[in-house]
Amino acid sequence: MKNFFLFFFIFSICLINRAFAKCDTSEILMIDDPKDLVEVDPSTLKISFFDEKLEEANVSAYKAFSKNGGNLGIGAIEIEQLLFDIVDDEGIKLCADLNYARVFDTRSVGFDQAIANSEIRSEKYFELCPPLNYEKELPYFNHVCVIYEGDGRVSNLSKKNKGTKGNASNSVVYSTADFKHKNGSDLSCVAFATMLESNYPGYYLTYLQGSFCTSDFNYLSKDKIKSLAKSIGVYGVADPPMGKRLKFHK
Repeated sequence: MKNFFLFFFIFSICLINRAFAKCDTSEILMIDDPKDLVEVDPSTLKISFFDEKLEEANVSAYKAFSKNGGNLGIGAIEIEQLLFDIVDDEGIKLCADLNYARVFDTRSVGFDQAIANSEIRSEKYFELCPPLNYEKELPYFNHVCVIYEGDGRVSNLSKKNKGTKGNASNSVVYSTADFKHKNGSDLSCVAFATMLESNYPGYYLTYLQGSFCTSDFNYLSKDKIKSLAKSIGVYGVADPPMGKRLKFHK
């Protein structure tokens, strides 16, 4: 669960049999500089997912573009991120995020579906890791929903991944866990990942990954998780369905 965001994408990039492990100490970055990730108006992003609770939340949006994949040398890559929170005097009520990466070298670079499925397993995704140096420079480093080692405790990890279908008949893989924040907030969480635009069997140009955590422990039913999965979309690639679009995209 650590930094859900930029660093996670590195694990699923595959330059034909090349991958990286979670909680790695390598300062590997997919953009040229952490400062290239800039905050933007949420309505300018292509990505979207929907839940009624998200309409009540504070939302921040970020994007970046690199001509050569930072120090990976993988060609052009585009990144977008949405971060949601609801926090009151009683603690954290909601943390959620959606992250998108798209590569443009269709011949030799792709996101490896098998690696992504492995990394979304609860014991890996919800692992709490110390921040890397470049992560400390990211614009949302101090956000309450960006979790690192020492920020809380994870429990009730799901034993295996489960799956459902997205809006474009894409496979959405997910796992679940509970999290107790150091500020006393208790959260029920689901983490999910999906891919679009296959460029080779088992490899994809577009990768989406995110999480949804709520203080309502009765909220994340199987049907609710299916609804979240159906709402995930990228405008121009797999548009989110009507009726499941956030207000800033309607």
